Amino acid sequence: MIPFSRTLALLFSGLALVLLLSCCRKNAPQQVPETSSAAKVAQTSLVAPAPNTVIKIGDSVRIELASLRNDLHIDSVSVRSGKQTRTFTGGSLQRFYWSSQDHRVGQTILQVTVYYNDSLRDTHSASMVILSDLVPKKQNYRIINKYPHDSHAYTQGLIYDNGVLYESTGLEGQSSLRIVEISTGKPIKMVSLAPQYFGEGIAFYKDQVYQVTYRSQVGFVYDKRTLQQIRSFDYQIKEGWGLTTDGQNLIMTDGSAVLYFIEPEFYTQVDKVEVFDHKGMVTSLNEIEFARGKVLANVYGESYIVIIDPLTGKVTGKIDLEALMPEGSKGDYSKVLNGIAWNKENGHLYVTGKNWPVLYEIELVPSL
Repeated sequence: MIPFSRTLALLFSGLALVLLLSCCRKNAPQQVPETSSAAKVAQTSLVAPAPNTVIKIGDSVRIELASLRNDLHIDSVSVRSGKQTRTFTGGSLQRFYWSSQDHRVGQTILQVTVYYNDSLRDTHSASMVILSDLVPKKQNYRIINKYPHDSHAYTQGLIYDNGVLYESTGLEGQSSLRIVEISTGKPIKMVSLAPQYFGEGIAFYKDQVYQVTYRSQVGFVYDKRTLQQIRSFDYQIKEGWGLTTDGQNLIMTDGSAVLYFIEPEFYTQVDKVEVFDHKGMVTSLNEIEFARGKVLANVYGESYIVIIDPLTGKVTGKIDLEALMPEGSKGDYSKVLNGIAWNKENGHLYVTGKNWPVLYEIELVPSL
C-alpha cells in the first residue's frame, strides 16, 4: 500500500506537470498548415468581350486587356474556344481581334491567357453565343408514293434497308422493334421490349441494330436479320430520343439542341455539337437520319424537318411537311411528325409520324 502522504505528493506533481504543459502549448507559436503558394493576384483584366456576347459565324470579336501595373510587358496572348487555340504575338496585345470563322455554332467560352514578364500569366474567360451565318434554305419535295402504315405504331425510329423498313415504336408496354413490308405496312418480324422500357431511336452499325430507350438509360443491340437481342448497354445521357450513324460513330439526340457523338463498341460519348440557326438554338431534336453528310432531324411537335451540318451545328435547310399532316393532328402530340428513313440508292426519303395511317415516299428537289 502507498502511504497517503506520498499519494498526495504524486497527485500534486501530476497536476503541476499538466499545468506546465498547458502553458507551454499556449505560449508556443501556432503551426499554420503549409500551402503550395499564396493566392496569385491578377495583373491584367479582360475589358472585352462583354459576358454573353452574341455574334454570328465569321464575325470578329475584339479582345481588350487592361494592365494593372505600369511595368507590365505582355509577351503573348492565347485565345482558346472549344478545341481551337490561337496564339497572338507582336504588335499591340492589349487590343486585337479574334475571328470566329470556321468555328462551331452554339454556346462557348473564350479562355484568354495572358503571358507577361517572361514567366507569369493570367487567365480570363468570357461566355459567348455564336449563331449560324446561314438562313436555312427551304427544301422543296414531291410525293413519289403513299403506303399504308400501322396507325397504332407510336413511331420513334425508322431505317430503310434493302427494300424494307426497320421501325422502332414507343410507350411502356407497347414498345417494339420490327421489320416492316413497305407496300403493306405490316411487320415481317417483330420483337417486343420488356414493359418497363419505352423504345426510341434506332440505327444500324455493322449489321446490328442499336436501339435506345426514353428514360431508362439502357439500350439494346439486335441481330439485323433475326432481331434476336445480342446484348444491352448503359449510357449516361438522361434521355434517349433519336439515333443514327455517320458510319463511324452513332449520333444521338435527347430532346435538347445537342447532337451527341457516341463510340458504338462501349457507347461512350466522344463529342457533341449544339444546333443553331441564324436566330438561335434549335431545340427538341427528335428522330434523326444521316444522309449525304447531313443530319436530318424532326423537331418534336413541329411539322418540318431541319437539315444540319454535323461538323458545325448549323441548320442549312428546312423541309416543310405541313401538307402531309393527317387531318385533325395539329396540336395532337400523339400524332406528331416522327420517322425519317433515307434510301441511299435513289435519294428518296420515307416519312411518317406517330400513329399515322400513311407512310410517304418523297423526293427532295433539288436532292441533298
